[in-house]
Amino acid sequence: MRFCVGNNCCVEELKVSSPPSPSQRPSRPPDPEDILSLLTDKPSLTILKLLDEKEYSIQEIAYYLDIPLSSTYRKVNKLEQLKIIKKTKIVRKMDGTDESFYTAWIDEIQITFKNNKITCKVKNKDYHDKITRLWQGFKYKDDSKSTY
Repeated sequence: MRFCVGNNCCVEELKVSSPPSPSQRPSRPPDPEDILSLLTDKPSLTILKLLDEKEYSIQEIAYYLDIPLSSTYRKVNKLEQLKIIKKTKIVRKMDGTDESFYTAWIDEIQITFKNNKITCKVKNKDYHDKITRLWQGFKYKDDSKSTY
């Protein structure tokens, strides 16, 4: 869905759905080596911490963390491929380019080393509950202003 914000730009909100149920998830778990690589890479881990409960564009991430824009693009792309972060919206700027915004998409990462094998489980955040709470907040604000 696209809608205009004033005369300046258009915003495209992406549908943020709750993670698939266990029966709908792909059978292939995340590659433990990729997850371990992410957790030991300081810039990637810092990006993940920055995006916890917030949304930022790649340009903002690069600015706040003082890392090159090209490195930020690569790291954000890898985090998104691993489903660690999620694109939440796209803003069309005045020059016609789109700017994507991202937020953390994980709640928990479990890494296990057992019987000479490393396994990894990633639990995604449940955004359905967050959207419900957001709409309830709007409802209560509107109710307090109405007169009966």
